[in-house]
Amino acid sequence: MTRPHRIAFGSVFGVGFFLGVALAGSGVTLRVRTVLATNTGADFDARLEEQRRQLEGLFRYSSFQLVREESRYSDWGKPNSFEIPGGRFLQVVPKAYQDQRLKLKVVLIEGSAGPPLDTDFSLPNNGNIWVGGPKHSEGVLLISIGVEAER
Repeated sequence: MTRPHRIAFGSVFGVGFFLGVALAGSGVTLRVRTVLATNTGADFDARLEEQRRQLEGLFRYSSFQLVREESRYSDWGKPNSFEIPGGRFLQVVPKAYQDQRLKLKVVLIEGSAGPPLDTDFSLPNNGNIWVGGPKHSEGVLLISIGVEAER
């Protein structure tokens, strides 16, 4: 095989491999939860019981209240906007699925200034990540992003 043929084969193989990895399933379920964490009181929202250990281990607040929860199915590469209290939006783009991990592009949009969060995350399938976020009311908003790839 001549050199140009090897380069073309490598390019086609690389693109095909990437598409196969990124589109391993036909889509992904995204779950975004927004929690108001404060140090006023000691209330713990019963709807967050499964996340109690994570929340109390990661964040030093005495009260956790679920204020918004949304799940939706998305195609790969499709931007998804989730409303966050205080006029904010969280944009999540599922980018790839490889080795049981999902790569997400996440941007928190708040007003006209640059986004306070603009990054990529890699999560295990059926996993979630907590982001300590913006001040709100008497505390801060904590945002959980959960993912489940279709197989």
